Order: sequence, then C-alpha cells, then structure tokens
Amino acid sequence: MAQGQKIEQSPKTLNYPQDKFIFSDDEFICIKGTWGCGKSMAGLLAANRECEEHPNNLYLVLRKEWVDLRDSTLHDWLNWIGRPIDGEKNVKYPNGSVLMFRHGDDLNSIKNINLGGALMEQAEEMCEDDLWFLKGRLRRQEGTRQLRLVCNYDGHNYIYRLFNEHKTQDDRPFNGRLITTNTFDNADNLPADYIEGLKKLPKKLQERYLYGSDADMEGVVFDEFSMGANVIDPFEIPVEWNKIVGLDHGITNPTAVLFAAIDWDGNLYIFDEHYEAGKVIAYHASIIKDRGYQNIKDYLIDPSCRAKVNAKAGQFYSIIDEYMDNGLNFTPANNSLLAGINRVNTGFKNRQIFIFKSCTNTIREVSNWKWKKLKPGVQKNEPDEPEGKDDHTCDALRYIVMSRPLTSIKDTSVVIEKGSVAWEMEQEEMMAKDWRRKYN
Repeated sequence: MAQGQKIEQSPKTLNYPQDKFIFSDDEFICIKGTWGCGKSMAGLLAANRECEEHPNNLYLVLRKEWVDLRDSTLHDWLNWIGRPIDGEKNVKYPNGSVLMFRHGDDLNSIKNINLGGALMEQAEEMCEDDLWFLKGRLRRQEGTRQLRLVCNYDGHNYIYRLFNEHKTQDDRPFNGRLITTNTFDNADNLPADYIEGLKKLPKKLQERYLYGSDADMEGVVFDEFSMGANVIDPFEIPVEWNKIVGLDHGITNPTAVLFAAIDWDGNLYIFDEHYEAGKVIAYHASIIKDRGYQNIKDYLIDPSCRAKVNAKAGQFYSIIDEYMDNGLNFTPANNSLLAGINRVNTGFKNRQIFIFKSCTNTIREVSNWKWKKLKPGVQKNEPDEPEGKDDHTCDALRYIVMSRPLTSIKDTSVVIEKGSVAWEMEQEEMMAKDWRRKYN
C-alpha cells in the first residue's frame, strides 16, 4: 500500500499525520491528538496493514477497560475495517495472521505470547510499565515488532516524558517518534458543524481537545502546587536541620526515596531523591546510606511493608525487616490518603513546602498526579480517589508531611574557646563554686 493511497476498507482519505503514523518504521511510534482528529482510525488501519502484509503475524490491540474496548474500539473496527471478529475477540486473516483485541485484565494471560506487533489504544489510560510489558512480548519473526500508541493529550504524563522529554521513568534515554495532530487536520472527514461545536467548549477544554495542549488541567491532586512558588534552586542544607527520609517501596514499579529537611521556621524542603525500579532492597539501602546525610530523625515507609509475606530459610519476614537487616530502621508511616493530600496541599499553598529543582521525578509526579475520572453516567457517592499510577514520590511526600516533622531548633549557646580570657574566667568561677576542690 503506497503512502497517501485511499484505504479500501474505509471511505475516508488519510490526512498527513495519519499517513505518517501508519507508514512509520520506528520501533516506538505514538500519535497524540484531539477529539475527531482520526488518531484511532490511524491506529486500527496500521494494525490491519501489519497483519495483511506479514503472513502468520500475531498482533495485539490493547485497551485498558473492557467496556471501552467493546463499545468503542470493536465498534470502530467493524465500521472502518469490516473484518469479522470471532467470539474470542480475534480477527483471522487468510494469510494465517491473527489480530487479538484484549483489555487490561487480560494482560496476565498474554505474558508468554510472542507478538509481531502491538497497539496501545487510549494509551494515556495505561502506564509506562504496561508499555514495557508489551515491548517484552514483541519477539515474533513474522511482524514489524513495532509498538504503537494512540493517545489523547493528557498533560505531562508518562507519554509526555517518553516522547517529548525522551527519557524513561528511571531517567534512561528513550528513542521514540511522536506525531501530533488536532481536529483541524481531519476537517475534511468531519461533519461540517463539528469543529464549530467544539469551539463552544470552555476555553481550557478547547485548548486540550480542539487545539492540542500538553498543559496540565483539571483533576490534579496537588492543585495548590506551583512551579513558580514551590520549586526552588538547590542550596546547601545546614547539617543542624532535622531531616526525614520517606520511602515508597516498589519492585517492578520504582522505589522512590525522598530526603526532606526542616528549617528553623518549620518549612520543609525536599532536597534530594532516589528513584529507580527493578533493584533489590540491599541496593536501595546502600544508596540511602551512601548519601551520608546527618541528623536524620526518622525513616518512614508505607505501613503495608510491615507484613511478613516473604520467606527465607523457613522464616517469614517483611520489607521493613529486610531494610533493618541492611542497616536502616524504617517506621510505618501514617498512610491516611485524603488527610495527607490535604496537608500537602496546605503546605504548598502556605509556601511551607519546597522542592529542589534537581528532584525532577518528584516535580514531575507531584505536578501530574490526577484524580480518577468517572465514566459517563456513573454516579459518584464515594470520596474522591487518585489514580494509582505515577504516584511514588507523592506517597513518600505524604508520609513525610503526615509525620508532622519537628521544627529544627537553633543552638544559641555560646562556644568559648579553650585558653581564651573568657575560658579562664569561667574556670575561676567554677573553682569558686566547687568548694570541695579547695580541700583536696
């Protein structure tokens, strides 16, 4: 199929961003767009093309929620591509290729499958770990072994970090191609009044869903956080300031460690961080100890880490036990979620919590942690709940703040140098008061 050619299964003509996405040969390729821009069509057409052109291919189209897969993605496939889907959510091709539609709950069932390609539909609903999970399944000879992402604009999330900042969650370089598009690129394929209808949206929604803005918007958990007011240039932390270490433990997810200091006025500074996935406890413990910070008053960790769920030499032990074996005595933190969020927001608002610019992972997660979005038609009766992704430093920060860290107390006593006149006078005064010494 030549670039720019009209797709036979669809009455639509490819616009330029769709064309670039479908015919890209990059290992990682993402198309990010607004409402009505044709990004989902591009994703499905690319998946169909790879199965047509690579006999005996096994291709996966993944979406997080089953309801969305059923009501949107599968419907779009039948409308645009027209190939029948069997009862197992598979599409079978005459050349022996199979295209599978799956959702997030199916991930465990495909952990041993050899794929020739994969598409993450609405990838902003998933996380970076899902991306690397799929990448590990792309080892089939028959196929491009490309990982494609289709997503909406959703602020500075993991997709922004990977494809705009070109780095992974553990700060390794990432090489992926990003294609951005908006509704105007697809105007020829839309109803005449569609764009005019989007122009009636509130201005913030227009910026994201019509024009395509990466700016973070509604739904941020720490909505009192300000890059201008709460992020500061690093400075040398006085040794005398009280310090606290907060740790959110992860295995496949990153382990996030924050180092906080409290000044003479009770202000809290996140001055250092450690953020890394896939390492053992001994490794993280050595990193913390090697930093060499003095005057640490407390080591705080998620209270779930005290559960004795690991076994060694016939004995059950906890994550806290293992950190203790490696020389660090962690205390279970106060993990009250909403109370912790409220206290952190209050600290940001009152300019009592500051983050050093060097703590890039903390800044990224704090500024982008979102409340879960309700599905259309769902009634909300329960308290708000944050998303359970990209929140590792946020949790560590909550542990620190909820410990109500003590203000550092400045030592105002005068140090008198030995041998000085003041020292000699002090010795004379002590001799005068110590009458027993006169008779010994």
